[in-house]
Amino acid sequence: MNLYFDCTSGVSSDMILKALIGLGGKADEADKLKLPGHSQNSAQHDHGHHHSHRSHREIISLIENSDLSSGIKKTVLAIYEVIAKGEAQVHGTTVLDVHFHEVGRDQAIRNITGIAAALESLGVSRIYCSPIHDGTGFIQCSHGRIPVPVPAVMAMRQTCDYVFVTDDIETELVTPSGLGILMGIGAKYAEEMPPGKIVKTAAAKGGRDTGKEGLKAFLIQGEEK
Repeated sequence: MNLYFDCTSGVSSDMILKALIGLGGKADEADKLKLPGHSQNSAQHDHGHHHSHRSHREIISLIENSDLSSGIKKTVLAIYEVIAKGEAQVHGTTVLDVHFHEVGRDQAIRNITGIAAALESLGVSRIYCSPIHDGTGFIQCSHGRIPVPVPAVMAMRQTCDYVFVTDDIETELVTPSGLGILMGIGAKYAEEMPPGKIVKTAAAKGGRDTGKEGLKAFLIQGEEK
């Protein structure tokens, strides 16, 4: 089974997770994470400083000591490795010691774990993505006011062969976690959707109202070679 992401509306971790669940992926493996002090109450207040500044080293330990399957662990760690390399370049630190803000929060870790689990449950063998559209201007984040594309995304763009398009939309369309996930799961650039029978489609919007349709995902029964 092949998976194709249409990223003409950008890409973020929550968009990918919602799209995979829309395709029938099972993301409940994220419940096996042993997040320190995580409860329903802390989840609701996750925008605060509760466990929100984890280092890459801490996240590796958290994932390796969880009850997740080895396949899911491998995917989650691959995604965080990509994001860590981008963030380390931006902040001038080592890959292991880089501290995550947004992507180090409990919910972000759960999202990325859910994505890895959903991919495993769907039995996807090859993953492809379209040209990736981002916006322009500036956004406000934990580091203050930063330009779009954001620095971590720009760092990651230097190490992949995806095609990027700038839209005349003054906000972020591509998040570091969104791009890091595509790279970490081994998505290959495809100018067009790969041939085969489309088995199922799903679309998912992110938290920002960009006026665009959202990330589209297609599950494709590949043609036999």
